[in-house]
Amino acid sequence: MTIFSLIGMIAGIALLVFFARLVFNKPSNYLIAYIQDFVGTFFIFSGAVKAIDPLGTAYKMTEYFEVFNMGFLDDFATASAIIMVVVEIVVGVTLILGYQRTLTHTLLFLTIIFFTFLTGFTAIYNKVTDCGCFGDFLKLQPWISFEKDIVLTILIVILIIGRKHIRPWFSNYIATSISTVVLVAATVFCLYNTLWSEPVVDFRPYAIGKNIPEQMTVKPEDQEVKAFFFTYKNTKTGKEEVFKDSGPDGDEWEFVSRRDSIIKPGKQPKINNFHIENADGEVMDDEVLHNPDYSFMVVSSKLETANKKAFAKLNAINEGAEKDKLVFFAVIHTEASNANAATDAFRHEVQAAFPFHYGDATFLKTIVRSNPGLLLLKNGTVVGKWHYTDIPSYAEIKAQYMKK
Repeated sequence: MTIFSLIGMIAGIALLVFFARLVFNKPSNYLIAYIQDFVGTFFIFSGAVKAIDPLGTAYKMTEYFEVFNMGFLDDFATASAIIMVVVEIVVGVTLILGYQRTLTHTLLFLTIIFFTFLTGFTAIYNKVTDCGCFGDFLKLQPWISFEKDIVLTILIVILIIGRKHIRPWFSNYIATSISTVVLVAATVFCLYNTLWSEPVVDFRPYAIGKNIPEQMTVKPEDQEVKAFFFTYKNTKTGKEEVFKDSGPDGDEWEFVSRRDSIIKPGKQPKINNFHIENADGEVMDDEVLHNPDYSFMVVSSKLETANKKAFAKLNAINEGAEKDKLVFFAVIHTEASNANAATDAFRHEVQAAFPFHYGDATFLKTIVRSNPGLLLLKNGTVVGKWHYTDIPSYAEIKAQYMKK
């Protein structure tokens, strides 16, 4: 999906809401009413896709904190992300309902100004390559994100100017009830996808069923296509000529310059940072991605904050895997100055008998939104993925996921 098809979809949904408004709400200004429904739908959708994966938004916020030298706010990133997502959804709903117009318009304006500043900063300075506007559902180029927010800002200003034409859809009691239900539901949904489970929909390249090596490459038809133009001077005539892809034959030509032109922009691989090393610094990528049998990978993006109680379940699964001669290992990131010493101390504390390898924190956070999390792999394909709160037993995994 592209930003244009997404906007088309949102515009279509907003049109349905607008038709319902024509029947039940009798708007006094059709243009204001449709803008009201479009912006409201846009905010609801944008918030909903981020509510599926609030930790992804939190990680994006830490990137901005780092750029602005505000690392002291990292501990509040998750809470801030959830609040921002919930506000986005609720404000979208109250805008469509025409409820609490002054408060709604104020929050809308402040929110879009905040987003426009971030996307504008990203576009101009290219410090954060993706604003995270739609989470992992849709990655946008910085300038497109910025232009999108400029358009939304204009639409919101139009709504503020024409606010007298925005009519409440329901009574205050009903609108308050709907808004409260949405507020509670959005909050619980965010918390569920953060604290108790992996995101209910996985938009990442490590989703169940995805083959990791395939996500690390680009299809031939999606590769960048370039044309090369060479300028040569004919020493006999003194004239310069341009040749495509290769130079001319003959000794009478003298090279002048070369110009490369991109005919078709290429796509980037969805995974470009997969890298695992063992304690001795040896690269383990091939062993992990090309094991034809089932294997288990524990993931911890920050060993210092990993849930230690979860390792009782992981140790039990490791025992079952050992009996079936399956590979079981962990890939972790630690902030300790002596990684091996910190890892050995942790392994001893949780009594983990399986090997621990190392990976970049960003790479590990992308794989699983749980610390620790567990993956079942086969030949580089993600067969299963679990948050530490819902890790099944080895017998259950074997019965449900391991096909002979």
